[in-house]
Amino acid sequence: MIAHLSGVILACFGWLPALVIYMVKRDDSPFVRHQASEALNFQLTLLIPYLVAWVVYIGLGVFAPPISWIGSVLVAVIWVASITLGVLAALSANRGNRYRYPVSIRMVK
Repeated sequence: MIAHLSGVILACFGWLPALVIYMVKRDDSPFVRHQASEALNFQLTLLIPYLVAWVVYIGLGVFAPPISWIGSVLVAVIWVASITLGVLAALSANRGNRYRYPVSIRMVK
């Protein structure tokens, strides 16, 4: 459950706690391994839109400062999506159900 909620607190760095939990607890139970890998995959997938949003923010800040707010809005939208899906996953994991994120590149098995 903590692995799912790590993106809520750390935004762009939510993959760090998920990776630590995956590495430490992966041999404890298949359920914990699955949920930690799902959280890690989701957080790693979120790095792509976060990177794009930050590039847009910085690029617009340099070349078109009056509309650089667009990058900030993109980062906020990604963060809200991360919070929403992370909380749904944490609630599901707390109930003992396996949760698969609807938008996630499966890099870690």
